[in-house]
Amino acid sequence: MIDKYKQAKDYLDSFLNYEKRPFFSYKHSFKLERTYLLLKHLQIPYQRLKAIHIAGTKGKGSTAHFCAYLLAASGFKVGLFTSPHLFDFRERIKIVRKNSKSKEIKESLIPKDSFIKTIEKLKRGLKSFKLPAKLDQITFFEFSTALAFKHFLQSRVDFVILESGLGGRLDSTNVVNPLASIITHIGYDHTDKLGKKLVEITNEKAGIIKKNTPLVCSSQRPSSLRVIKDKCKSRGARLFLLDRDFKAQNIRLKQEHTLFNFGFNGFALKDLKIHLKGKYQVENASLALATLYLLEAEEIVKKRIDYKGGLKASRLPGRFEVVSKSPLTIVDIAHNASSFSALGDSLRRYFPGKKIILIFACSQDKDAKKMLKSIDYSYLIITRFNNPRSWDPLELKRIVKGESVYLAKDIGEALEEAGREYKDKRIIVISGSLFLVSEAKKLL
Repeated sequence: MIDKYKQAKDYLDSFLNYEKRPFFSYKHSFKLERTYLLLKHLQIPYQRLKAIHIAGTKGKGSTAHFCAYLLAASGFKVGLFTSPHLFDFRERIKIVRKNSKSKEIKESLIPKDSFIKTIEKLKRGLKSFKLPAKLDQITFFEFSTALAFKHFLQSRVDFVILESGLGGRLDSTNVVNPLASIITHIGYDHTDKLGKKLVEITNEKAGIIKKNTPLVCSSQRPSSLRVIKDKCKSRGARLFLLDRDFKAQNIRLKQEHTLFNFGFNGFALKDLKIHLKGKYQVENASLALATLYLLEAEEIVKKRIDYKGGLKASRLPGRFEVVSKSPLTIVDIAHNASSFSALGDSLRRYFPGKKIILIFACSQDKDAKKMLKSIDYSYLIITRFNNPRSWDPLELKRIVKGESVYLAKDIGEALEEAGREYKDKRIIVISGSLFLVSEAKKLL
């Protein structure tokens, strides 16, 4: 019997975890039918959940948080399922709601006692569960999805925000029939799994588009947009596109926050404030705004949305986050070429003229060479993080051959070396993986 937190965590970790495997066949390993059978057997009525479902290459987590905070600021109890986590698995399963007295919006991780009890219930249910041999075995993420759905149902949330894990079409979150779907920016990532061509990657992300369900979508490259439009047409899904149907304008990037205006048909909001830095965060916020406006206009959301309050309250660690002012140090979970391009733009905009000391590590399935091209660093420190997916620093050095780099055995040594190199008019940037940022934040 599971009655302690470590036992529950160990049981969860006993499932096959593709987050710790650098290379595998996505189309052979991911099977949505497993999740359907799992939820049916465990008698989890997940279709009762009123969900907003999000896929994309970058910006999924930020967009999910913006959606959750907009709803919470308006008086709703919101379930938020995201991945991966920085420190504690329970960060993936949260309840976001406004405190009735202080009016502050609080994020509550699934409590340890609920985590233990729910996992024990699910474990008992799985004793009599048999999958057909062709479906292999239940995975860590599939079981985590079941755990999240169970907790949200037990907590009687009003709405659920679901961030897809990998891809979309075969992701275990894709069992839901959402109120609305969101696709953020699509770029090249996980090309060994989702496909080397942008149309192949987009086809996987667009797999979350459901029949007669509105899709709110970021601006995309022409090849991606064609796939999305065709999918929407075939499924009778209305498409609402950034810069065509709704717009963010008069963007003012300040050192501590960003201001912008938003318009959607005749609906207009001025001087919206977000604290997440970078122009790309305005795009993510706009996707959330458009989605909630649609649901409010169609009276699916039956309260008036507090657009300004929700955005202003939104916080999310690890996104262009200043973790120290002396030495000036930023962490960012950018982990692919698209997000590194955005990171490079933000560094040039917010810290012009600063020489960059870059501490870098990434997973083996990432295009490290392309990522590094986006950052104009003056000193490069290559390290690794504690996960089998991490590139070995020596292998990474061969990829960036011709450059003088420092190899650090771990983030601790990397930070020591960065401290020795640090002078005025310099900035230490730690990026390349959420796992790296997690380890750095623990030390900082």
